[in-house]
Amino acid sequence: MDRDAIFVGAGVDAVIAVVAATMALPERVRWPAFAGVLAGGLFGGYLAGRLAAGSWRRRTRHGLLAGVGGGAAFALAVRWSFEPGTPPGALRPANYLLATAAGWLPSGFTARYDALLGVAAALAFGVLYAVEGALAAGAAPGGDADVLAVRE
Repeated sequence: MDRDAIFVGAGVDAVIAVVAATMALPERVRWPAFAGVLAGGLFGGYLAGRLAAGSWRRRTRHGLLAGVGGGAAFALAVRWSFEPGTPPGALRPANYLLATAAGWLPSGFTARYDALLGVAAALAFGVLYAVEGALAAGAAPGGDADVLAVRE
């Protein structure tokens, strides 16, 4: 295991999550910023895979581990952004999505599981980073260990 690759990938993901949660943005740029933040797991995973090098399996494993670490930070940032008084930044659209999606659920369900819906949404966003990290790391260039030689 290349711990440096995992720490770099997870660190980049965590920085993206923290900045998204703490930086206030004008209303017109929140949705594009939210889309960029959602794709942040790709960046961290790519870095982890690129630094780990080796076979695609090795790169994917490193990207997944980096994505789990960065996804945990992203889940915490999303959950924190649901609290009153947080800056209206790139994660404000997550609040909007949760509020409108909860309107589609039966009112008894949302009343009973109100706090858990926020936790579930935060965990879903965290899992997104883990999946993105694995995919981007596997696709990152990093070695020819799995290339099949063509014989003439």
